[in-house]
Amino acid sequence: MPAPDSSRPELVAAIRAELARAGGRITFARFMELALYHPQLGYYTSGAARIGRCGDFFTSVSVGPLFGKILAQFFRKRRAELGADDFTIWEFGGRGGELRADALAAAPELDWRIVEAGEPLPDEMTGCVFSNELLDALPVHRVQVQGGAWRELYVVATADGFAEAAGPLSDPRLTAALAELPVAQMEGYRTEINLRALDWLEQMAKRLRRGWVLTFDYGFERADYFAPHRRDGHLQCYHRHQRHGDPFVNIGVQDITAHVDFSAVIECGRALGLAPVHFCEQGKFLLEEGADLIRAIVERDAGKNSVERNAIHQLIHPAHMGRAFQALLQQKQP
Repeated sequence: MPAPDSSRPELVAAIRAELARAGGRITFARFMELALYHPQLGYYTSGAARIGRCGDFFTSVSVGPLFGKILAQFFRKRRAELGADDFTIWEFGGRGGELRADALAAAPELDWRIVEAGEPLPDEMTGCVFSNELLDALPVHRVQVQGGAWRELYVVATADGFAEAAGPLSDPRLTAALAELPVAQMEGYRTEINLRALDWLEQMAKRLRRGWVLTFDYGFERADYFAPHRRDGHLQCYHRHQRHGDPFVNIGVQDITAHVDFSAVIECGRALGLAPVHFCEQGKFLLEEGADLIRAIVERDAGKNSVERNAIHQLIHPAHMGRAFQALLQQKQP
């Protein structure tokens, strides 16, 4: 646990006030929503989120413009394939627009728009809905097997902070998401269910007339997501590049994330008319889409310790971001 605790007192007070209004407990999803997205005090909405070497965590954008250059090539191809004059890239969770700037430097003709949390959504979209590390930062429900049954882990107030308390599942969709797991063999097993990611995908499917949804994020397919060795779940907190598992410290000044169950996203998308086109590790996706660009950098900088060669290593190597992140491409046909 990072020490000392540097939680925002105003945000802690706001969460306590909500707990009082709610009868003493709220879902973890609601706690996470307040911690990250409270309109004035949340980690992302208050400007506290810091990315890069001097921040709390790294993203694929942090290593330089190469990620944006490869995406620019990808979107150029998709625009030509779709043949639509109104082809637009809708980036959700753009975090200051650095990726957009990198991509437009390589392909200034692209129409790239950023949509942040709480902003109104367009009624119709043609082109590509894009997100990088968005779904893992959406609020999740936490559940645990207790006494042979799934119980939801709510948040309650204590004398000096917050704690978990078990209760019944708050949403029937949680029951459905957990129905096929062998609960009799999972006593004590805890995990996270991201209903908000499925809600977001539904909104995208409704608005996307034709085009694609491209998602980069931490995550696994279902068999790995619910594997026995993941019995403590997937929740992670980041503060000044220190990773830990306590969401009840540094409230408002630390990131809270949970890996994505990509099988759930794929199945939900298919039911909404979003056909899965490609699902693979980020490294494989970038090698496929940026092969010419990567080859040119490697040949040009052979034997050199160049910034772009280092970026290739960070983005693609399995020991770094190449395997940790997954890429999912889904397509909507008119």
